[in-house]
Amino acid sequence: MAGIYTHIPFCFSRCGYCDFYKTTRLDRIGPFVSVLMKEIEHYSSDLNERIETVYFGGGTPSLISVKDYRDIFKQLRDNYDIADSAEITMEANPDDINEDYLDAMLQIGFNRISIGIQSFHDRDLKEMGRRHNSVQALQAVNIANKAGFDNISIDLIYGLSWGDIGSFRENLSVLKGMPVQHISAYHLTFEEGTPFWQLLKRGIYKEIKDSESTEQYQELCRFLADEGFEHYEVSNFCKPSFHSRHNSSYWNHTPYIGFGPGSHSYYDGVRRWNKPDLSLYLRSEWDSIVESEILDNRDLVNEIVMLGLRTARGLDTGRIRALDESYYELVLISSRKWLDAGHLIMDGQYIRCPEDSWFIVDGIIKDIFI
Repeated sequence: MAGIYTHIPFCFSRCGYCDFYKTTRLDRIGPFVSVLMKEIEHYSSDLNERIETVYFGGGTPSLISVKDYRDIFKQLRDNYDIADSAEITMEANPDDINEDYLDAMLQIGFNRISIGIQSFHDRDLKEMGRRHNSVQALQAVNIANKAGFDNISIDLIYGLSWGDIGSFRENLSVLKGMPVQHISAYHLTFEEGTPFWQLLKRGIYKEIKDSESTEQYQELCRFLADEGFEHYEVSNFCKPSFHSRHNSSYWNHTPYIGFGPGSHSYYDGVRRWNKPDLSLYLRSEWDSIVESEILDNRDLVNEIVMLGLRTARGLDTGRIRALDESYYELVLISSRKWLDAGHLIMDGQYIRCPEDSWFIVDGIIKDIFI
């Protein structure tokens, strides 16, 4: 099995916290789609496995027209073996969503939607530079549900500089009974180069205390467990059988191919990525767009550690042992102090991090890296 990721880099405006590659040059959507069609065909012989997941991320994929999506899907199906049962996801902003558009997306082939809610509080949305308001956030979920999407994911952000545990609890309470099957919840980060980074450096924003972050994360986990969500990865929660198959394929090192500026691919032991430059991408000069690196066993082991320990299933030490016995021994030695402290648990050939230690798992991972 394999996956396809397509990066749609267009946004109406820039959110203060976002460091993904994007552009507000909406006049370039037409030329972008034309080049994307060429790219899809150009790499069609590189990935011959059956495609089980297709994901359109951004940027703002919901800015692409119905006609353009019809053309893109035809090109994908003409050039790749996409399974009838494939999970096909589009990211969407609440203010772009209407029933006619989503009806068309379902007919084209999308069967999962990921809505960038981020918060149900107007102040939060305004501070983050989001264009939608709390009413539109609620409406977006209901419109998607009414249109017929039965696999709806939403994104939330916690750990906001101006928030507290009370406002966060209010945010969570809105989720009660909401027709969503998946939630991705991310702590606010201040990424270098973003407007929020500048505000942090100027002292206008501050990072919240670790104790406050932990309290919000624990509240998130408790609330969603009570609502019937499974916590299957550090930042991801789902109703039974509704885990993100696409994201899970990344964590399991399934091959995938990426299209669009800033996208990444991984297959045949090589990681490739398109430079995040729309102007360069529009020239269709593939050799100058793509950069790559061959992953050696050490790189692969560190990736297996990083991705595995962030999941509920845990790190499959058998995969490491199959790659390199000496690295396997090093990982076991490095894990010992965390196992003794109870922050890791040995479960057969898996080493997993219990939920109450997930908030510190990034530090554990760095310590285990070889």
